Amino acid sequence: MQNSNDDRYFKKDGRTVNKKYIAKKHSKKKESKLFSKWFVFFLIMLALASIVYSIYVHSYMKISEIYITGNNITPDTEIIGQIGNPIGENILLYNAKEHEPNISKMTYIENASIKKVFPNLLNINVEEDYPLFFQNSEGKKYYISNKGTLLGESLKDFDESLLKEIKGANLRKNIGENFTGSEASLNFIRAIQKFSYFNEVKQLNLENKAEIGIMINDIDVKFGDLNDIDYKLKILDNILNDARQKSITLISIDLDNGDNPIVKVSPESYSENLNY
Repeated sequence: MQNSNDDRYFKKDGRTVNKKYIAKKHSKKKESKLFSKWFVFFLIMLALASIVYSIYVHSYMKISEIYITGNNITPDTEIIGQIGNPIGENILLYNAKEHEPNISKMTYIENASIKKVFPNLLNINVEEDYPLFFQNSEGKKYYISNKGTLLGESLKDFDESLLKEIKGANLRKNIGENFTGSEASLNFIRAIQKFSYFNEVKQLNLENKAEIGIMINDIDVKFGDLNDIDYKLKILDNILNDARQKSITLISIDLDNGDNPIVKVSPESYSENLNY
């Protein structure tokens, strides 16, 4: 029988209740109030807000470098100026798509794309369409773009000294269309532009498709036919680089000899056997 004088119990609403049970119940209520779900939610939101704020204001996320590719005649500075020189802007807030049309409006630029490379780089790629060649035909000079389209007889303000001569092509005279119906010739003039020695090219002779000729400064290059274009252009690049490194003056290069190009060296130049 339970002792009615036991101070561990007391009567409540006609029931005998253990004091320890009451104490535990009260402590649970206090604990649940201290770590309520709203308090935890507030802490999480505060942490997220701190992270987001740090990302937006930290120098780690500010644009510090801009890479531009595809431009041969349009200066980097003009392209960067066209997009407001975004150096120092937060890369997350920078709207690349909004600025792409500004670049595409520039003279000689046909298309442009801007890609954000996190955390702090912009990569701008442009596609240019500009005068690069000319061909004389029937007493007139016709200008041709880097893509092989006929531009007509007017250059406007473009510097004609930068142009390369095309000789002997079967010229088509529809402005805006390919200057020739030969796909092989078009592929050739587009492929050769990828090599650094193209800057030194003076003339491309397309008169005989079996004996294509290239004048690179004073070097007469017999390219042969328009088969294996990429392979022969790379061989030509190797020969020119090798001669430059060895300070050898070349007179002519004959690539129309299978895998054994014939290279003629100036008598005044250092003589060394060149094997390719």
